[in-house]
Amino acid sequence: MTEPATETLPLDLEVMRACAERVLTEDAEALSPEESETLTLQLRGHLTLVIPEIEMAEPDLSEDDLPRVCAFFCIGEARLRLRAEPGRTSSARIAHTQRLARSVIALCNHYENRDHRCPSGPERAAYRRMLLHCPGCPACRTVNDDGKVIGTCETADRLYEEYRQARRCPAPATTPE
Repeated sequence: MTEPATETLPLDLEVMRACAERVLTEDAEALSPEESETLTLQLRGHLTLVIPEIEMAEPDLSEDDLPRVCAFFCIGEARLRLRAEPGRTSSARIAHTQRLARSVIALCNHYENRDHRCPSGPERAAYRRMLLHCPGCPACRTVNDDGKVIGTCETADRLYEEYRQARRCPAPATTPE
């Protein structure tokens, strides 16, 4: 017996980007707590829709194909952001929402253009080192019943700090001599 064909609606990238851009504007600090919460929930919903679509679109690319690697890098980062707690202060919640918004925009770019390549550099290299270490480390994978990480890993802490620094201080552009 065959499964009935289910027709999925195309993603509305325009709506997704508009929501993300609303959070990334300069007046994001002026958002009310209710607006911020609503936008956060919308962005989380957008990510849960776009991630599987990109995963299904990429299998025909080779494992070392740069656009595929970049797309899965962005998916991994988006999943980390989905699992992260927003923080207690207003500015921490807004920063969390802005990180979700940046993931939405990056994944919309991948969905729209399969040859899309994210910027490379120290940030990507530092993030990749974290991704290679943490899944295989027993301390990094130790969680409590609520799914919160309770293990401590000095290597993961160091790698995360390197990643944070790479994001804050991108390498200066070099000029050919």
